[in-house]
Amino acid sequence: MRRESTCQPKLFYSNFNIEKRIPQNHILRRIKRAIDFDFTYDEVKDTYGHNGNPSIPPPVILKFMLLLVLYNVRSERELLQDLPWLSYGKLRGSWAQVGSANGVNTYEGNLTYGISSNQFNGQTLASISGGSAPNPNLQPFTVTEKEIGLEARLFNNRLHIDVALFDKLTTDQILNVQLSNTSGYTTSKKNLGSLKNQGIELMIEFTPIETPNFSWTTSWNNTFLKTEVLSVGVNPDGTPIDDMLLIYFNGTGMEFLGELHYTVGMPMNMLYTRTYLRNDNGDILLRDNGRLLATPDFIPVGSSIPKHTGGWNNTIRFKNLSLNVFFDYKLGGTVLSSTLLNMTRQGHSMLSLEGRREGEAGITFPGVYQSSGLPNTSVYSNLQSFYGDYRNLQIGDPFTFKSDFLKLRNISISYDLTSALNNVGFLGFIKGLMFTASCRNVATLYKDIPNLDPEALQSSGDVRAGYENSSLPTTRNYMFSINAKF
Repeated sequence: MRRESTCQPKLFYSNFNIEKRIPQNHILRRIKRAIDFDFTYDEVKDTYGHNGNPSIPPPVILKFMLLLVLYNVRSERELLQDLPWLSYGKLRGSWAQVGSANGVNTYEGNLTYGISSNQFNGQTLASISGGSAPNPNLQPFTVTEKEIGLEARLFNNRLHIDVALFDKLTTDQILNVQLSNTSGYTTSKKNLGSLKNQGIELMIEFTPIETPNFSWTTSWNNTFLKTEVLSVGVNPDGTPIDDMLLIYFNGTGMEFLGELHYTVGMPMNMLYTRTYLRNDNGDILLRDNGRLLATPDFIPVGSSIPKHTGGWNNTIRFKNLSLNVFFDYKLGGTVLSSTLLNMTRQGHSMLSLEGRREGEAGITFPGVYQSSGLPNTSVYSNLQSFYGDYRNLQIGDPFTFKSDFLKLRNISISYDLTSALNNVGFLGFIKGLMFTASCRNVATLYKDIPNLDPEALQSSGDVRAGYENSSLPTTRNYMFSINAKF
């Protein structure tokens, strides 16, 4: 009988708070300093085995926040009277460290067995389950994050600015490593990766027009993100590993193009493909029969993680009528389109029309012969084989796109009937009534990838990021709602 675990999660929490006032005769006497420490200890041994591991640092959260309240318009009007344009200001900073076992399933550190449905001479058979070797030395990865920000409201709250700088470092990232089949396993999890995220978040909100009957408020926010792979482990001889293959898409049986890597010194989630083989002049090199040639190695074509993410929101109010229009965008990412590759191989894309239009007996691809350097004049008539070379050779040039987009994401219009209800005596029990009609995914104003939605990727996970495969069309949603308060 399998032994049941009796390990229980442990939790320790303490809180420490200090508030100190500046002397009464100090110009900043009303500045408050609040220091808050949270320490959380939480260990679940079943994730790493019944005996635990004394070297494993438990998931720990250490949080430090310093808050300076410079001015509050409601209660601190006598402070900073020489700055009438400043309605409110706050400088914030934080440091946090957390351990996580995300990606490691419960009991994954234990060796488990499966019972076979077939018997041998009446005896029940069992075997080791799965192809992943348990790692008793596996420990949680650690994320350390620092942030500093400034928030200010100016000109009687007409202008609101919020800016933050952040730096996030992940160490001992848990990654799958390949094992020799002779071991009886194919993979195992190890603490290998060290990753870094840095960026800036900015939000600006402005109300240029504000009257009793009409107002317009516009806001824009943007996040700039820079990622970098710092380490993916060391070789047996102690030298650092420069690159780690996360997934070879064409090797899964369900995906067809490219690879995803962690490459030291480059952004996270770097996509790789082979490309057209070219000479020093940039000309595409071809075989003597006019068929394609590919580079011998996979080449990085871009990170799947966008550098900029943001949106622009506008709210216009006229008496009881409100209109909201929201745009959003992502810029700086890369996507591989398996859908377009397969459409080309099967003759369903515009690209696959080359060589089979009226009057064409095959394709003469623009390039030069590798053997002589002369321009290609060969007409290759077996188009299924020619376009099949894109997958066979893993050439990604025609199927690599920017994942950038600009969308009119949402439009909504609302009408508030509360004031009208106040004039109807028998409806006094209704404290508020609003009708709203809205449309989501109104229009895509810009995108690089043809015929597909760049948001409709296969997955947002680390080992599927930036790969599009047979994605479905994005739906446009219409909504009508009634909001009543009693």
